[in-house]
Amino acid sequence: MAKGRSVSDSSTNTFHKVISDAHFFGKSLIASTLGTIASAVLLVLVILGAGGIAELVSNPAESGLKPDPASECLLDGIVDSISLLHAPGSALTTLVTLIIVALCVRTLLRTLTQRSINRHVADGVNRLREHIQRHAIRSNPGDLTGQQRMTATALFKNTAQTLQNSARRWGFLRSTCLCDLLVLLIVLMTIDWRVGLECLIPIVICWIISGIESERFETSNSLLADQVERGLEKLTSDLDKARIVAGYGMENLELDHFRSNLEAFQTRSDNLIQQRARGRWTALLIQLVMIALPCILLARHIIFGEAVSLPAAAMIAVALGFTVRSLGGFQRVPKLAGAGTVSADEINQYLLRVPPVSQVVGARFLEPMTRSLQFNQVSIETESNPDLIHNLDLKIEAGERVALLAISDLESEALVSLIPRFSDPTTGQVLIDGQDIRKATLESLRAEAVVVGGSEPVFSATVLDNVTAGQQDISRQDAVEACKITHAENFIRQLPKGYETPLGTDAISLDAGQVFRLSLARAIARKPALLVIQEPIEALDTETKTMLDDTYQRICSGRTVIFLPSRLSTVKKSDRVVVIHEGRVAADGKHEELVRSSELYRHWEYMRFNVFRSDRQA
Repeated sequence: MAKGRSVSDSSTNTFHKVISDAHFFGKSLIASTLGTIASAVLLVLVILGAGGIAELVSNPAESGLKPDPASECLLDGIVDSISLLHAPGSALTTLVTLIIVALCVRTLLRTLTQRSINRHVADGVNRLREHIQRHAIRSNPGDLTGQQRMTATALFKNTAQTLQNSARRWGFLRSTCLCDLLVLLIVLMTIDWRVGLECLIPIVICWIISGIESERFETSNSLLADQVERGLEKLTSDLDKARIVAGYGMENLELDHFRSNLEAFQTRSDNLIQQRARGRWTALLIQLVMIALPCILLARHIIFGEAVSLPAAAMIAVALGFTVRSLGGFQRVPKLAGAGTVSADEINQYLLRVPPVSQVVGARFLEPMTRSLQFNQVSIETESNPDLIHNLDLKIEAGERVALLAISDLESEALVSLIPRFSDPTTGQVLIDGQDIRKATLESLRAEAVVVGGSEPVFSATVLDNVTAGQQDISRQDAVEACKITHAENFIRQLPKGYETPLGTDAISLDAGQVFRLSLARAIARKPALLVIQEPIEALDTETKTMLDDTYQRICSGRTVIFLPSRLSTVKKSDRVVVIHEGRVAADGKHEELVRSSELYRHWEYMRFNVFRSDRQA
């Protein structure tokens, strides 16, 4: 329970970091607050204008008439001054103009207030998006199934947007409706507190009843909707029994059963429709009562000449109309806060997850690999596969060119993700030159052990920035030299601005082979001692294949390279071929040896490169 309260409180705090009552008195929203107060004060002019119109209409021949004493302090000045300056007809026009101008200025102020709140909320939500992005970078490199990426994407796009929409509506309604209600209450009490209170009480009671009924309706509607959905699922599940029904001659029995379920479904659907209709009629009835009762009470006072005159009644009526509107907006505030808190809870729970990989205290700088890379009794567990890698031992000598294969690509990808510590093994160690890589700094490790993905996207930046990855220690000359080695310069020269050509979604697009060569150049520019290359699964043209063969020949010299190959030629030219199966090393040797001795390797080769497959090319 304590933990649940802690998460709930944290989620509420996250929502209030985006928008809260305290923000309206802070630097970023103080102008918005003043605009809200000014727009509420303009309601006084609208109400006084309505009272002045009623005064002129009820006494058109008199210019200095005084209303009843209760409203004299609010109305006398405006009516008297306008009547002295204008004829009654012109004074009426002036009051109407005053009301229109006040409403226009009020609308403008509320629009500016809305924009200010929107900017404030957007800034807060974007800060949360930055946290999501940073957390995803720390947590997602070892995401083999893509589930974590999908979670982060959904939070970044949908959940954060829901939070933003809820927060901005919450902020606007809470500030404007609260200010309006306070001003309207003061006006009502000033005009005639007895009549104002008498008319206000039924409005408040109806408002409370409306909130209770709305909550009850939503709960009931949700339950009925779930029942209808379950009934529909039950009906569709009956359609899967066609083979058994036809085979055993059960058509009549199944038809009776289906009709029974169909009738139950139709009953629930009718109940849902009726429930929604009742909800609409109930809401309409409450609104009518909320409007009718104050009107009846005011009419009674006017007709029988009790307590209030026509101008005062007009002002009270206008004030009550704005009160009903403001209460309706204020009623949505708790729902918006609830929706925003739910979204904040989802984001907060994601941010509270501990990243699977972190740098240990006292981590040391890792020197470039000179002797060996060793996997010592390594095991990897995932939620879907608890024995993905199981007690695996593998040693790769410095300078070797190794092709790492697996019947399930997930096994080989999981193993190489341990090298730059995108993920850590559940048990066991990964050693570089006898040193546990978990004791090395992440920066030095990832500078010397670089992974090139087969389907890496380009950044929305220039070609040069894509190669240097924004690192100042990589010069333009280093980037150009790396592109020459990978033959990326062949297509870069043909681009409109060469190395300064923008790439990305809205700019120049490259084909799979060009993107792969650019990714290789990005890795080579860092001059790593250990390189992991996952080849693209897309079919490559003959020219690109030739360039890659030459590129591999160049980059493998004096460097340890591990391939996750999709081309048979890459496998054949490797010094060693290591086959992983069921979490362990199942075969290890040269291509020519394994073709003769390993049935598993022959199976892997046949499944990927037999003549009946067109999606893999040698």
